Amino acid sequence: MKVPVAHGRGHRRTLLGVAAVFAAASLVAAGCSSGGSDSSDGKVTLNFSWWGDDTRAKVTQDAIDLFVKQHPTITVKTQYAPFGPYGTKLATQVSGGNAPDLFQIDRSYQSQYAGEGVLADLGKYGSALKLDGIDANFLASGKFDNKQIAVPFGQTTQVIVVDTTKLQQLGVTAPQPTWTWQDLQTWGEQVHSKSGGKVSGMADPGGTWGAFQSWQYQHGKQMYADGKPAFTQADLESFWNFTLGMSKSGAATPANVTATINGVPADEPLAKGLATAEWDYDSVFASYVGATKDQLAILPLPSVDGKTGMFAAPSMLLSVSSRSKHPTEAAELLNFLVNDSAAAGALGTGRGLFPNTQVRATLAGSATGPAKQVYEYEASVQSSMIPSPPAPPKGDSDLLAAMTRIYQGVTAGQQSVSAGAKAFMQQAQSSITS
Repeated sequence: MKVPVAHGRGHRRTLLGVAAVFAAASLVAAGCSSGGSDSSDGKVTLNFSWWGDDTRAKVTQDAIDLFVKQHPTITVKTQYAPFGPYGTKLATQVSGGNAPDLFQIDRSYQSQYAGEGVLADLGKYGSALKLDGIDANFLASGKFDNKQIAVPFGQTTQVIVVDTTKLQQLGVTAPQPTWTWQDLQTWGEQVHSKSGGKVSGMADPGGTWGAFQSWQYQHGKQMYADGKPAFTQADLESFWNFTLGMSKSGAATPANVTATINGVPADEPLAKGLATAEWDYDSVFASYVGATKDQLAILPLPSVDGKTGMFAAPSMLLSVSSRSKHPTEAAELLNFLVNDSAAAGALGTGRGLFPNTQVRATLAGSATGPAKQVYEYEASVQSSMIPSPPAPPKGDSDLLAAMTRIYQGVTAGQQSVSAGAKAFMQQAQSSITS
């Protein structure tokens, strides 16, 4: 099979090179073997693998503990790592036929894994997995060839995380929700000026594949059509010319800071005090909150002619391995994680809004802290969202890595925007049509 290139936080940044591969070997785990196992007393052991940080680890383990209490004959061993190492490790497990019983996948890998028979047809486990509580249109994001091969683990949308404490210290007013990209640049330059050049307005989003997607949708364009790239070199040049201009003006982070981004909120420029804003998804907001003592706010993306290009997306999806020895028990665990109110209470909004809409509505009314901010934010932007695009074609996962790698070369002055965009399009044509 074609092993996917490991990339950064779900839709965000890339962890490249040998360091990511070696990091994968140290996957944080309660048990690192793959595939379920049996004991002589009839008990079942499942392996559940996912990506995230320590903040997500705690709430996930809390939810797993609740499941085990309800299912005393099932033991669940968990594995997790930052997104890049996780992707490398999972690809290795999959290629070796040892995928975990239940695991998270990113929508960029969905078509590839499904097409290679890695993901079980969940329709076979209807007695263990009930999906009628999840919005049908949203649930369809986990289908491949009309088969339900994955279930959204949370609903998320794009966001700009803003450090309001730092802005107050600098005497800079927080942006308005109706801001434009030009407003963003002006505001970012003000932050840079007020800080004496020590702080940028935001972390440079130029190497972020998801940010470019939003840029496309804002301009009334698509990413794919008939399984082929619908974006052009000119589209990418337009995006990169803008973000590079932000970086050069101080509105966005300089190349040396941008190059250090590794996809972990605690290590991002915002947490380090080097930027006052970050492009991301609201499912990661709780991790940003946990990474700083400052007060944070969340804002919609800057718009183009009133269009934000935002949409409801699966923050990640859950799939059962087609080679699991215990697919029914794995489906029961999946069912618990996307439908049970106890699981919802434990998980919070660390992976976005809870999949089951009835449970989600109940939680929204009692939410506090970061969870309340996410619920209120999603309610405020609901009317401006575009319809959720279908899962991207096989090969899309390659482009997350290419986006970061090539843009870093552009920001470092190793090649022009035009040359970089041309190289990216060559990669896109090769990856998507191969």
